[in-house]
Amino acid sequence: MTSLEIVGIVAIVLISAFAIIGIIVAVPLFKLINKVKFMADKLSQSLVPVVEKLNGTITHLNTELGSISELTQSVSSIVEQLEKVIRLARIIITNPIIKLISAGVGVAETVKKASSSGSKKT
Repeated sequence: MTSLEIVGIVAIVLISAFAIIGIIVAVPLFKLINKVKFMADKLSQSLVPVVEKLNGTITHLNTELGSISELTQSVSSIVEQLEKVIRLARIIITNPIIKLISAGVGVAETVKKASSSGSKKT
């Protein structure tokens, strides 16, 4: 046996060893890849309905928020109108009362002066 034949045999043994190691590693790796693919398919099948339901829920929530916004605007409008009515009522009611009180005070002063003048003359 020459050195070239020994090197060839060693090379064949090393290549065979690497091939066996490659096969040993490749089989579990292939199984792992198949499991990941299966899990991805299952996840895709279950995730799509969840995302569609979430989309429907968000759409419904946006609709409800729009309704609340409209309700808030309506309440704001009612409050503004009520403030205007209260201001108007205050003006309509307080001005005559102030005039009535002023007139009453004037009449009381006049009566007081008249009674004072009448009692001084007698």
